[in-house]
Amino acid sequence: MAARLGNGFAVEVVDCASQIGSGALPLETAPSAALAIRPAIGPSGGRLNALAAALRALPIPIIGRIENDALLLDMRCLEDEAGFLDSLSHLPAPA
Repeated sequence: MAARLGNGFAVEVVDCASQIGSGALPLETAPSAALAIRPAIGPSGGRLNALAAALRALPIPIIGRIENDALLLDMRCLEDEAGFLDSLSHLPAPA
């Protein structure tokens, strides 16, 4: 992920709380791990929103959430690592 995003973003693995459902258990969470993506320099808001939009626009969308000035990609439901990496290959090259 870091290699695909280039020097403009820092990526680290962080602990997170993953929402396990809705309906009867809308507030229940389970421990998980996420990729936390932050701009390496400068304000984060616009760059994170643009990255989140680019990930959602991929042929197989990658959905994350912005929390604490980072775009979090929760790995709890990642079943196809090769497919995830292939999707990332469709991201435009960093400017």
